Amino acid sequence: MQMYPEQIAKALVNESFHSRRLVVGVFVFVNVAILIAGLLWPKGYTASTTILVDEKNIIQPLMQGAAVATEVGDRGRNAREVIFGRKIMDRVVEHGGWLNKGPTPEEQERIIEGIRKRTSVSTVGRSIIKIEYRDDDPERSFRTTQKFAELFIQESIAAKAAESRAAFDFIEQQAQDYYDKLAKAEQELKQLRSSNLDARAGSDAELSVRLKELQLLISRTTQELREAEIKRISLQQQVSGEAEATANFMREGQYQARLNDLQSKLDTLLLSYRDTHPDIIHIKRQIQMLNDRLSAEREARGTKRPGRLQAEEAVVNNPVYQQLRRELSQNEATIEALKARIAEAQRELQHEVGRGKALHGSDARMADLTRDYQGNRDIYQDLMRRRENARVSMNLDAERQGLTLKIQEPAVLPVGPSGLRFLHFVVGGLLLGISIPLGLIYARLELDPRIRAGDAISKTHKVPILVVVPHLWAPAELKGLRWEFQMLGLAVGASLALSLTLSVLRVAKVL
Repeated sequence: MQMYPEQIAKALVNESFHSRRLVVGVFVFVNVAILIAGLLWPKGYTASTTILVDEKNIIQPLMQGAAVATEVGDRGRNAREVIFGRKIMDRVVEHGGWLNKGPTPEEQERIIEGIRKRTSVSTVGRSIIKIEYRDDDPERSFRTTQKFAELFIQESIAAKAAESRAAFDFIEQQAQDYYDKLAKAEQELKQLRSSNLDARAGSDAELSVRLKELQLLISRTTQELREAEIKRISLQQQVSGEAEATANFMREGQYQARLNDLQSKLDTLLLSYRDTHPDIIHIKRQIQMLNDRLSAEREARGTKRPGRLQAEEAVVNNPVYQQLRRELSQNEATIEALKARIAEAQRELQHEVGRGKALHGSDARMADLTRDYQGNRDIYQDLMRRRENARVSMNLDAERQGLTLKIQEPAVLPVGPSGLRFLHFVVGGLLLGISIPLGLIYARLELDPRIRAGDAISKTHKVPILVVVPHLWAPAELKGLRWEFQMLGLAVGASLALSLTLSVLRVAKVL
């Protein structure tokens, strides 16, 4: 049934009146229970400290570019893991006196887990880490918080120094590895240059020029050979023509000269001797024989073919023929020399081509080795620079010149407990003692379908209500009601008095 706020308030008052014993009982019970919980609630003393993560210091701008700065941006995020690590926790447990009673390993684990639950690590802004620890002993809370901050700074500094040392060792190892690679590349380059002396700068250009020269020489010599061969054919034709022209005339001329000589001798002998002289007879016989030969030669000249002409001794002794033969012989020698020159040039060309292939192969290998050498050299030089930077950074961390963590606010001894106090329990008991019964009554109003307001009947069933008859109290009922209210008021007063008394005693630090 839907009710208006004023109807709900009126219904709550009516139901509270009818259920007054339940309301008072729940109020007293809740109030007393919360007061007892407040008395039993352990006191907690919280100590806190803040650590400044300084990303910049005086040394950093002075060593800019020479030292490798250790990153501290993640210190805040890693602080919880560092502080709650077993190494720090063991030292905190020992420092806090938890090991004085000789706990077992299981008890030590429970103690450490409890310390972790009572410890809070948070970041304030970007560069401040706040550590809070809560304990029932204020002095132990102070000492534990102070120890947490001290150990965290020590571990952070040690971690920075170890990080710098590890970076230096790693870069040192990498530099040595690349030095070995560089030495190996240098040795390979040295061996390649020793085995390929032609592999030098400008070898490709020289080879290209040499190949062009050889090709041009072969072309030019081939042209000269062709010209010499054409000249040889011409000389051969000239020699053959000269032999053919003079072969016939030179033999007749010899016979005729012989006849003239014999005739001269005959005329001389005839001046001194007769025709019967043996010498004259012999000369005449020779003249006759020469005439016969001359006639035979003239007859044979008309019957001889040009292809069968043979140069005789007279033809060979012809100066023109000899000149032609000398030129022909020189031409043959020239042709042989040109052929030999062409063959030698072709051999050199093949040699240069093979050398060029080998040179290109060695060039490719040398290019690979040179590229590897230059890459290793650049990396090695960069590693050497980084190694020196890491050395400076390591020295800074060793001297604590690069310190980036310092306590901003040190921990102080807490003078009073923190968290929920007894006054909170008193106020909470009063509020809950009133809220819980009212909440139960309101829940019953929502769940109980009975009609508690007259207006609800007219609205629900659309019928008018003539009159509402109130409850009439009898004198005896009123007397009993007054007595009951006195008892209930006494119970509520006793509960309130208990709350006030306990509060005063707690403020006076009696409890």
